[in-house]
Amino acid sequence: MNDPDSPSSLDSVLAEILVREENGERPDPHEYLEKHPDHAEELRDFFRNHRWLGSEDAEPATLVGQTIGEFRIIREVARGGMGVVYEAQQDSLRRVVAIKLIGDGVLANDEVRLRFRVEAEAAASLSHPNILPIHSIGCWRGIDYFVMPMVSGDSLQSLVDQQREGCRDGSMATAEVKECVMKAVAFMRDISRGVAYAHSRGIIHRDLKPENVLVDDGVPKIVDFGLAKFHRDSPELTRNGQVLGTPHYMSPEQARGCGDLTDAVDVYALGGMLFSMLTGSPPHSGESTAEVLSRVLSDEPPSLRLAYPGGMPRLPELADLDHVIQRAMACEPTERYRSADELADDLDRILVGETPLAAPDGLVHRMSRELARDQHLHAFQNWGRALRGIGYVVLAAHIAMFVIMQWVYVDTPSDLAAWSQPAFWGYFVPRLLMLAGIAWVIGRARDGLWLPRISAERPVWSIWLGYLVALSSINLLWISGNLDHSGVMVMACVMSGFAFIAIAGHMWGGSALLGMGFIGMAFASVAIPVAAPLFLGGWWMVTMLVFSKRYRRME
Repeated sequence: MNDPDSPSSLDSVLAEILVREENGERPDPHEYLEKHPDHAEELRDFFRNHRWLGSEDAEPATLVGQTIGEFRIIREVARGGMGVVYEAQQDSLRRVVAIKLIGDGVLANDEVRLRFRVEAEAAASLSHPNILPIHSIGCWRGIDYFVMPMVSGDSLQSLVDQQREGCRDGSMATAEVKECVMKAVAFMRDISRGVAYAHSRGIIHRDLKPENVLVDDGVPKIVDFGLAKFHRDSPELTRNGQVLGTPHYMSPEQARGCGDLTDAVDVYALGGMLFSMLTGSPPHSGESTAEVLSRVLSDEPPSLRLAYPGGMPRLPELADLDHVIQRAMACEPTERYRSADELADDLDRILVGETPLAAPDGLVHRMSRELARDQHLHAFQNWGRALRGIGYVVLAAHIAMFVIMQWVYVDTPSDLAAWSQPAFWGYFVPRLLMLAGIAWVIGRARDGLWLPRISAERPVWSIWLGYLVALSSINLLWISGNLDHSGVMVMACVMSGFAFIAIAGHMWGGSALLGMGFIGMAFASVAIPVAAPLFLGGWWMVTMLVFSKRYRRME
């Protein structure tokens, strides 16, 4: 007699399924899972993979006409990644409801089932006029489901589409535009209140978007808590590096796959939804998911003034809303509204004609924000030790230049010829050794790889390649007799300053201040030519120490 747990027993079950399919039958997965519980996981994998490989032209299974408990399925309403929603008749209470079943049915894996239960539990624990409630939860033939009120209206996305068409038409009068704007603000105010209520109950939605808001008799209802995060969630649902959500409305920290997400991700998404309702377009777009995620990580918050189709109408409300969006969608979570309630309060102020708290930033604040900004901190965070090593090498080389020029060749003239012995030993040899040392440090830090490995490195490589080419040209001018030796160090300071100011637009904004420091060293070198190597090498050391502290490896 065969052991039911043996591989041969599983093989015979799979063979039976394949034979039935060859005979034109459609084996019911639920039947086999009930009959062979010891092989449940293997059978789920088989049915999922078999369906994926062999039935690409098959219509998705439908339950229309079936009866699930006391619910009679009338029609399919929507189908998504997490589940299928049907309209159903509940005869016992003589009402029409919506019933959502888990997408893969009995074939759903443990993580999908857990997320589905989290969605049901999250919505069931909330009671707010702007959140669609849950009537009941159940399981039918191994398929989890929950029951909700049936909403007759469309999703908020339909209003976004209408706004896009209205903007393209361009024939709306100013009064009509204002009416549409205030309607959008009122909707987003109510949605923000609902999100704030969920946050107060320890729930972060993590997938807010127009498609996940239904409009029932003019009242927005938040739905689809499938990616919701309880503050008590288990690690299985909040792993680092796992990117969850819709890219177009995703915050930068969510796009990076950070596991420790806060309410700020929902505030960011609310700002994106407000932008969409006013312009008819998502805040971030692209040809592919990767392109959208790249823009989320690198772009500044979208400007309503620049993105409004045909130019933004001259409405003070739109100007105020531009500031609100900038605040809600700030790249850093700490710069956003502190809560969804705070965002709703600002929208309330606009509705009653008051100025929102998200007033335009002053020049000093904006400059300090730009200097603190670093869009590629995570890409260079393991460069700390290498940058410090480069600083030591550059400082040592320039100290050697100073010592050789001042102590070995005491009477060196200021118009030193490039082909002279002092120039060879006091400039070219230390500089060549410096370049070799820098190359060794970089090669060691990058495991011998010299070309850029990620897109964030390419502009940095380009800037420093240009720096080396320009510095070589300066040396050639000296060699050809068209530049005095004293001018070489001054030009090297200026070129270093230019390079760090240029890097500020791609990496850390504070490098612009360090670049200005090099410009200051250029003036100091003109005033005291003999100390020029110390000025240049010393400021390089300071700069590299500052950078190494910023781009240290995070433990």
